[in-house]
Amino acid sequence: MSRIFSLGSRVKKRILRYPPPEIIPLIKLLRSRGKCLKRNISVVSTLPAESILIIAPHPDDEAIGMGGTLGMHLDVQSQVTVLYMTDGRYEISKNGLSTIDMINVRRKEAESIGEKYHINQLFWKVEDTCLANDDDTISEMIKVLKDIRPKIIYLPSFFDYHYDHFTANRILAEALKKTSSSLINIIGYEVRDNIPYPNYVVDISTHFERKKEILSHYATPLKVRDYIKLCKYRNMLYYALYINREIEGYAEAFCCLDSETYQNVYNDYLYALREFGSNLPLHIMV
Repeated sequence: MSRIFSLGSRVKKRILRYPPPEIIPLIKLLRSRGKCLKRNISVVSTLPAESILIIAPHPDDEAIGMGGTLGMHLDVQSQVTVLYMTDGRYEISKNGLSTIDMINVRRKEAESIGEKYHINQLFWKVEDTCLANDDDTISEMIKVLKDIRPKIIYLPSFFDYHYDHFTANRILAEALKKTSSSLINIIGYEVRDNIPYPNYVVDISTHFERKKEILSHYATPLKVRDYIKLCKYRNMLYYALYINREIEGYAEAFCCLDSETYQNVYNDYLYALREFGSNLPLHIMV
């Protein structure tokens, strides 16, 4: 690693400008020895019965990233609230549906999970891909935090390149600044991009079938992408890497930080993206 840090500034900027964006904060955080990059990994097979908030920028994010962990929380009777931030109108395959019909379909798919598993659900009506960290949205997030008072918040990791996923972290980080959040754990889950250095792994071997069942409610996105296969291979890999490579099992990997560390690391990430010329929209970068 010392070789990387000894590179000339011109070469280093070229390396940092064009790779996947997670390499930028990784190098910055390695230099500062950020807490999230310590190699000790917590592996658990049981979960606390806490009040949890799951932030899903789109309907299906929660099932893809943490469907097994969600099932385990339900089994121990955690108080589970899922916040769906956008309406999912821009699913690739509309199958001839109008925008309004697509919005209704995506919402009904999510609601079917809430009804079956008795999950409290909140639906914002933000247009898909148009999530913004404006004052009104941040105020809405503060209201959610005050109403639910979660002990654990799950959301897509800020290493995920999707525009809405990254913006969800910006909104949460800003809201946490203005609330009493010192005892909250923030846990980033994976949807599109992997977490480079997970530090919290949940053994979902006994709940992978439940995860598939939850994910099957999202028939619309499953017509476009085989997320069940993606989850199977990803979760099998994590089980082999972090738990036991000798037998077959399934695990979900996360980045778990206390609220203060989460805000500090996220701000470092945002600073790094600004410094090295990220292509993220300007309103996020301000």
